[in-house]
Amino acid sequence: MKVVIVGAGPAGLITALNLVQRGISPLVLEKGSEVKSTACSEGCSLQSLSQIPFRSEPYISRVLKGAKLVFPDGSVSFVAKECAVLDRTDWLMGMAEEISLKAGEIRLNSEVVDIDEHSLRLKNGEYIDYHILIGADGPDSRIATHLGIKHKLIVASQYQLALDTSSMDYIEFYFDKKFASGYPWIFPKVGVANVGIEGDFAILDSFLKYRGLNKETVVKKDSGLIPGSGIGKLVQKNIALIGDAASMPNPTSLGGLTPIICASQILARHINNLAAYEVEINNHPMANPILLKPRQTIMSFSNQDLANIGKFLAGFRHGRAPYPQLMKIAKYPSLLLKLNKLRTIYQAGMITEEYGW
Repeated sequence: MKVVIVGAGPAGLITALNLVQRGISPLVLEKGSEVKSTACSEGCSLQSLSQIPFRSEPYISRVLKGAKLVFPDGSVSFVAKECAVLDRTDWLMGMAEEISLKAGEIRLNSEVVDIDEHSLRLKNGEYIDYHILIGADGPDSRIATHLGIKHKLIVASQYQLALDTSSMDYIEFYFDKKFASGYPWIFPKVGVANVGIEGDFAILDSFLKYRGLNKETVVKKDSGLIPGSGIGKLVQKNIALIGDAASMPNPTSLGGLTPIICASQILARHINNLAAYEVEINNHPMANPILLKPRQTIMSFSNQDLANIGKFLAGFRHGRAPYPQLMKIAKYPSLLLKLNKLRTIYQAGMITEEYGW
């Protein structure tokens, strides 16, 4: 059985590693001239990384204690879940090398321009036959387009700043109406930090000023597209989608690596029955439609509401926040009318804690 994977990003390479582990030697086609990371915060939970059949530890820049949530009045809450911030290009190159050593094949400069039921045509005119085709070719996926699938794409902008991160033990997320396009993030590494936001660089610049960060220390500037429409159609006959091509990033957090890692195991297990792959993914918590609601809901709150949420959560540094019940939220009258929305955010948050990093 010939399995061809289009895309040598995390989705394509992790899927290839899982297939190699099952005795299948996939061909991975990458349109670029090298394996490299696109714009990304580079974070992933340690628990998820351990599920990849690859030793990721040499490619970890920092291990962090979890996530720090910062609200408009300075209130802070913590999610205690260990995570890693990777040197992602080196990590991808390491996985590609291991795939090649273990009977898989990576072909660079191999852009797919046409697809039919059993073959691909490359930009150089070459035809490649396949039995199973896996589209792991990112948010602007040619494979997804071939299947007639379109995703809602979110523009994200990010700087990598030279920064003393020695005292930073958490990923940071900020919830404030002045950044209404989405919540900014800071992912600290060693000597640098990835600082980004949903939206353009003008909004990101305003966050840097708010946070007291110096734009003159920017060492890298990136922007990219993140699918935010949630998981939908994944399979058509002998073609399957995974990763950004399948809109797998968690719509609440926009984190994509944990869903990829989980989905790649499922896909490898069902490589001879792609319909079963689609069924299992669509019944998985990562595909729960409730995950589509919190981003818009949170940003519809006033800053006072967000500050009250911060106060409500501030006491729960090392544990799960309480389910928002009437009695527990009664001291914040402005939130009482939003109780159902808070419960939705809570439920999505519990899934995101497991499948959103």
